[in-house]
Amino acid sequence: MASISRDKNGTKRILFVDANKKRHTIRLGKVSVKAAESFKARIESLISSHRTGSAIDAQTADWVATLPDEIHERLERAGLVAPRVRCEQHTLGDLLKSCFESMSVKESTRTRYKQSRRLLFERFGEGRPLNDITPRDADAYRSWLESKDYAPAKVAKEIVIARMFMKKAVRWSMIQSNPFEGVIAGAQTNRDRLFYLEPDKAQRLIDAAPSADWRCIIALARWGGLRCPSEVLLVRWADVDWANLRLRVRSPKTERHSGKSERIIPLFPELHAVLLDAFELADSGAEFVISGYRDATVNLRTQLLRIIERAGLEPWPRLFNAMRASRATELAAEYPAAVCTAWMGHTQAVAQTHYHMVRDEDFDRATGKSGAESGALSAHNAAQQRSAINGEEPCESPKTAQGPGL
Repeated sequence: MASISRDKNGTKRILFVDANKKRHTIRLGKVSVKAAESFKARIESLISSHRTGSAIDAQTADWVATLPDEIHERLERAGLVAPRVRCEQHTLGDLLKSCFESMSVKESTRTRYKQSRRLLFERFGEGRPLNDITPRDADAYRSWLESKDYAPAKVAKEIVIARMFMKKAVRWSMIQSNPFEGVIAGAQTNRDRLFYLEPDKAQRLIDAAPSADWRCIIALARWGGLRCPSEVLLVRWADVDWANLRLRVRSPKTERHSGKSERIIPLFPELHAVLLDAFELADSGAEFVISGYRDATVNLRTQLLRIIERAGLEPWPRLFNAMRASRATELAAEYPAAVCTAWMGHTQAVAQTHYHMVRDEDFDRATGKSGAESGALSAHNAAQQRSAINGEEPCESPKTAQGPGL
């Protein structure tokens, strides 16, 4: 049905006659005899399928799919295979350009995605064909991020975003499969960076604030638990219900969810006092509680660091987020979960992952130890240590009363 011809220079050819008695030659170049024999067997399978009008077997179909374009074109001219569908080669730059053009997100989220785009371009290159990015490359990308000494939460977030971009490429038929599928992202929260800002320190910040605007910013973030700056800067005087001691909070972050565009929170006593003072100082006809800092790009962190220094405190991780987390932790200790999530504007799962902390007073309440008892016990232990140093016998420690059952 087909035969192998060997030329003097070592090249080999496959010779065969099609169903129309027409002779064809497929030049293979310099290949081994074994490779030529294997190629000849595949050609005979194609010829047989062509003559009988039957479908080619799965193994031969896979073989045809992997042929180089040049060899495939020779088989096309011989009438053994159908023309190959030419797929457009999409690059990583093409994908991300389409993603940014189609996404409808907040500007802060878009800025965050731009950081991820910069890292992907740095690692793979803007002109890298998407089909050339393999699962092994995706695993290597995660290792590369770790080598840059990024926090585990940062690495996890970058993997999630890269997977999201590639998922869109699959949906848009730019690639067949997502190379980042199955790459372990890890936890996107670093609980080591959680910080509880005690009430007395929060009051010191308010006292050190240079203006009514800043006293309100700190109070809304710490005592109201508002997201800063997105929610804090949107609070209007019309949102303050002085009679019922309630405050309407507009939430740009969750407004895309039904019924989550705003929430009502109590006008907590600490927050009420600050807002009342600010209301008395506000200009007639003022609309927003925070009259300054209306530009969304304003850097509140720098000024807050100055206030922290003026208050005699040390900066803590995630300055404004820590204030919100502190309030969420306090409310969770006093109110049911449904009430806390309604006031804070997040789910219980998010609260447990990103906000809730265990405080020293939680241990004290669990053990029944009050602040006074704690201080007395500390003084007693100190006296014992001084006696031991001076060579005296330490006093007996107080014994806990036990009932008959114990």
